[in-house]
Amino acid sequence: MKRVPAWWRMLSRAGRAWRAERAPIGIDFAGERLNLLQVETGGPMPQVRAVAALPYPVERGVLLADRRRLRRFVRDALASAPFAGRRVVAALAPADVRIQSLTVQPAPGESERQAVARQVREQLGAAEAGGAVVDYIPVRGAGGAGPQRQVLAAVAPLHTVVAYLDALRGAGLDPVALDIGPAAIARLLVSMQENGTDAVILVNFGSSKSYLSVVSGHGLMLDRRIDFGEAQLVDKLANTLRLEPAAALALLREHGTGDRQVRSGAAHRDMGRAIREILHPQFATLAEELARTQVYIASRTRGAVARLIYLNGNVARYAHLPDHVATIANLPVEVLDPLRAFRPVPGFTPAGDLGGGIAVAAGLALRGRTDG
Repeated sequence: MKRVPAWWRMLSRAGRAWRAERAPIGIDFAGERLNLLQVETGGPMPQVRAVAALPYPVERGVLLADRRRLRRFVRDALASAPFAGRRVVAALAPADVRIQSLTVQPAPGESERQAVARQVREQLGAAEAGGAVVDYIPVRGAGGAGPQRQVLAAVAPLHTVVAYLDALRGAGLDPVALDIGPAAIARLLVSMQENGTDAVILVNFGSSKSYLSVVSGHGLMLDRRIDFGEAQLVDKLANTLRLEPAAALALLREHGTGDRQVRSGAAHRDMGRAIREILHPQFATLAEELARTQVYIASRTRGAVARLIYLNGNVARYAHLPDHVATIANLPVEVLDPLRAFRPVPGFTPAGDLGGGIAVAAGLALRGRTDG
């Protein structure tokens, strides 16, 4: 099995000079747009130097495969805000990485790293593991004492990693590190924590699947995929009301997930209530996932529970969603604002519609300030 150094230390020779130069740009080729964020070095609290979120001119895969068009798009993106240099910390696409929760117990004379590699090899088989890049993140928590250790192992095909690095270099960028989304998100949330011992939950909504992460001041505790996404909400609404998917999506964007309070005219109120009732089974599933997560947190922290839920992704922008999730989870809920982790440089102006989509780019930009 081929193994490279930790992704957040990949190409670390160049990375040793981070603090002597401009900080690298956190760059995230997300599903529908390119997100970039760069911080100013120095000072106790990171400052935003530049940030941008720009939609792709073509589909993501097509863009990455077209070196000339990609180079032009990246050039224009860097020119849209006062980015300095072309050194980047980049994230692999979620579809390119398999993340597994493992319980490992090193054998006598075996390191934690060797134990993880051995267990991944046993699960994947020698052939698949031989063509994979493997790394892992220790899972934090008070219950981690003893010979067994909890880790999140990340596995990606070697050819995919190499192709992505080649695409970045072909676009005129200088990748000094590769990372994965959960690690970047955890880094961002840790930097936002006021109480380093509290745990928070992030629900990162996707189109067909969502990701549920738990972070404390110690780092990432949990990251797993759940069967809840925008597509399920749209399909349920469309099938129940006998609508085309586009019309159901328009209803969701107009009314959100339904308001349980009387705050508007009768027609609007009735539609909101109908949507809330129709989507109840989907949100019951989400409630079960959140309750299961609270049990996990308690098992790792000697009885503590999460104090807050952050929401991120397209669904997070639906009207009434924070109220809906707060009701089913019985916890305070906020839509994630990644810029709260930074102090803006005077005079800087964000480029594009940021929303919560820059969370991964923000976490990438923080690399080196909060970990190795």
